[in-house]
Amino acid sequence: MTKCSLVIDLGFGDAGKGLTTDFLASQNPEESLVVRFSGGHQIGHTVSTKMLSHTFSNFGSGTFLNVPTYYSEYTTLFPPAILDEGHFLKNYQPKLYFHPLAMITTFYDIAFNRAIEKQQQHGSCGLGFGTTIARNKAEVYLYANDLQFQWVLKQRLQSIKTYYETKIAHQPKSVQDYYNNELKDYNETYFIDSCKSIETFYDIRTLSELATSYKHFIFEGSQGILLDTQHGFHPHTTWSYTTSKNALQLIKSHIGNDVEINIYYVSRCYQTRHGNGPMAETEAVTLQHNENEANVTNEFQGEFRTQALAPELLNYALSCDAIHHQNLKVKKHLMLTCLDQLPSFNYELLLQTLNVKFQTVYGSYGPRRECIKEISK
Repeated sequence: MTKCSLVIDLGFGDAGKGLTTDFLASQNPEESLVVRFSGGHQIGHTVSTKMLSHTFSNFGSGTFLNVPTYYSEYTTLFPPAILDEGHFLKNYQPKLYFHPLAMITTFYDIAFNRAIEKQQQHGSCGLGFGTTIARNKAEVYLYANDLQFQWVLKQRLQSIKTYYETKIAHQPKSVQDYYNNELKDYNETYFIDSCKSIETFYDIRTLSELATSYKHFIFEGSQGILLDTQHGFHPHTTWSYTTSKNALQLIKSHIGNDVEINIYYVSRCYQTRHGNGPMAETEAVTLQHNENEANVTNEFQGEFRTQALAPELLNYALSCDAIHHQNLKVKKHLMLTCLDQLPSFNYELLLQTLNVKFQTVYGSYGPRRECIKEISK
């Protein structure tokens, strides 16, 4: 039977979705496909091996195992970043599939995002994801399908440029200046060439066309349920459904009903938040073995914050996700990561406070898949 594994973050992101995806992909890599069903190149999912540690943004977290990645119509793509990361990963033969309607981010989207973020300070990472979604909602489109046709691509870019010129004209002068400064060295030819160059990494396909080619579909989520556009806390949310909503829709529409669905909920053993926005007011934590933390303060997103875990928020996130798979048979699992960083953490006590009984509970005691253990069943 075909298996579908959904990797869903219960918090504000940064919980270990890359590690979990790599772990799942290792079980049967030849028959696996990683499916991106939310987010875009703004994600950062770190996977470590004994030889290498890499933060995946444009390729799925199964790439070290030669597992290809599918980008659905719910996602965004940024060709220059695909090109750079693809070259870095060339020894792993990285492979992407794009839905024809996957949305393309441009330098105009990024520049506007950064200019506005400097004014609003919502906690955006400044990579144009939200502005790309907003632009498409305004019916100013650029799709993966368009990348194959150079004349079409140039016309689309001109429409996008005009769209932002109109929007920026209504902003304060400081925002206009920031936007124009971001674009002062922009070379549109470079962007168009990047779109052409990434052809070696991708094919345009629908998930239906790939459904019979794989036995295990690993749906690698982005960010976390507490940042979800429906269930997060405005204005510190993402422009994406980070619950299992999109993944389940893709399974129903393209893979079929005769599938085994497993949801792997991921949480660090302590609360994290990258950027502005509320966190539960829990006690401080003293961490160890976290010298190689991949999350760092950046100009747009802000600082990386940690606090003790908040069971109320975990239960809230689990209840929000359950809304989207009522009347479906799903097996639920829990992945608790970074247990080596907080030795005092009592996972048995946590499980008693949660309103869901999990099929399996895994714990990660280090950054590699080999560090994952089954701790409760």
